Amino acid sequence: MKNYIYGKNAVENTIKNFSYEIKQVFILKGHSFDPDVYSLIKKNKIEWKSLEKQEFNLLIKEGVNHQGLIAQVRDFKYLEMKDFYNDSKLNQTVLILDKIQDPQNFGSIIRTASLFGVDAIIIQETNQVQVTPAVMKASAGTIYNVPIIKVSNLKSAISNLKDRGFWIYSSYLGEKSISIKDVDFDKKSVVIIGNEGKGIGNKILELSDFMFQIDTNNVIDSLNVSVATGIILFKLFNR
Repeated sequence: MKNYIYGKNAVENTIKNFSYEIKQVFILKGHSFDPDVYSLIKKNKIEWKSLEKQEFNLLIKEGVNHQGLIAQVRDFKYLEMKDFYNDSKLNQTVLILDKIQDPQNFGSIIRTASLFGVDAIIIQETNQVQVTPAVMKASAGTIYNVPIIKVSNLKSAISNLKDRGFWIYSSYLGEKSISIKDVDFDKKSVVIIGNEGKGIGNKILELSDFMFQIDTNNVIDSLNVSVATGIILFKLFNR
């Protein structure tokens, strides 16, 4: 199965920073581009083709906003948990996503995690959106900036991280939660973000060292999960 990323930002950023991940670039005939796009393709010696609309649209699902630019990329490689454990950095931030379903949310979270220097994102193999072309586009080409680890059991992964000195912080709206303003994130922190509708599962919450929430004026029930993640990572980044 061929893998594609699409959209100007996603393709351009991948060409600039991870050209080795690109096999070929496809450009829609008659579409106007910044000359920098062509310069990047030539500079990185990437094979490219200009296609008519009918042939171009066969590459991806109907209705996606490709902006006339598609790149075929190599299979996405998830990081192995054991390889992350081998990293001996003193300060580490791990983001765990518990059953995120929306590709746009996942991609936006990856982009934010890249911006704030998250060391790894952990997701579950099932009941969780995986890395897809839609996720890659939403990440605006930052998908390769942050290692993504896929595990069969989140509880086991969290327990192993605790054994290695990480403290577990769960974003949870409830009576037992403290304000994020009062959270003192440790140098080795794991932040857990829950599903868009149901939040974090109870069995995952039981493994938390701290539960916190973002203070709002209660005009709306809750923040979008990707927006909330941005606020949390900003706080953590400035610890």
